[in-house]
Amino acid sequence: MERYDRQMRVATIGKAGQEKLLTKTILIVGVGAIGSYAAEICTRMGFGKLILVDRDYVELSNLGRQSLYTEQDALEKQAKAYAACKALRLINSEIEINYIVDDANMETLTPLASKIDYVLDCTDNFSTREVLNQFAFKYQLPWIFTSCAGNYANIMPIVPPDSACLHCLLGVIPQTNAASCDVIGVDGALIPIVAGMQVSLLTQMILKPDFTANTYYQLDNWQFTFRSLQVNKRPHCNGCSPEKITEKPFSKRAVSLCGRDTVQFQLATKSNYPEVKHRLTAEQIAYKENPALLSFNYHQYQFVIFKNGRVLLHGTENLLEAKKIYQQFFN
Repeated sequence: MERYDRQMRVATIGKAGQEKLLTKTILIVGVGAIGSYAAEICTRMGFGKLILVDRDYVELSNLGRQSLYTEQDALEKQAKAYAACKALRLINSEIEINYIVDDANMETLTPLASKIDYVLDCTDNFSTREVLNQFAFKYQLPWIFTSCAGNYANIMPIVPPDSACLHCLLGVIPQTNAASCDVIGVDGALIPIVAGMQVSLLTQMILKPDFTANTYYQLDNWQFTFRSLQVNKRPHCNGCSPEKITEKPFSKRAVSLCGRDTVQFQLATKSNYPEVKHRLTAEQIAYKENPALLSFNYHQYQFVIFKNGRVLLHGTENLLEAKKIYQQFFN
């Protein structure tokens, strides 16, 4: 417990509080900007077990706003969940840290439901956040919605079944992500601030007996303004009704990833790397491989193939163009 000495001196935490944190398992969905900082804070604070879920890999453009990753990770296209886990284990070897390289959907999250205590939303899209809302209410798991783009950050703790949910806050989940950091950018100084707020709220959820949800917080780090609003639970809200879940895995359909000039596909089966490598070798196409993925250039496009069968085609956001190139290689 020596490593947590200064933290235990805080009256609102103490030794008993630290011991309680060490018993909790936190699911962190997305280890990009917010998630990498939040995961590092949780690791240093001594939350007992972390499970990291992320479907992406490290790119050079990530390094300006995402902690834990290196230029070498970007060069090797290391999966973010894997690279984050590796870095965090070097920070604190006394807690358990596991990772999953995959989409966060009901299919991948359901096996984790009985193993986790709290969920941190560190994603970058509302499709996944809607899944998290449904997942949390189905399995009665407290979670914290968090987002940031430009100079603004938004955060709201949600405690099923009684608190307001994401649908109660937003009314209708937006179909597009016009305010994502891929579209309007993000102030790098804002990210550790909101990650710290998220983990602070998580700590209060665990340790504060009279913790109450139903409050939405917004921060503008350019104007240095902060406000909080009460959110009322909507009667007959679809998001608060687990029996109305109709979510299908995000990766089962071809989809253009907003602002990334990329289209995502899902193979019918898991990737057969030997078969793919055999063709690449036969056609003298250079490729790179690491424990999570295989990548290569094909004409003016780049393919990234994950072991679970997910495929990213970089170089276009046009679905028809992407499908044509995808079918040229895979069919």
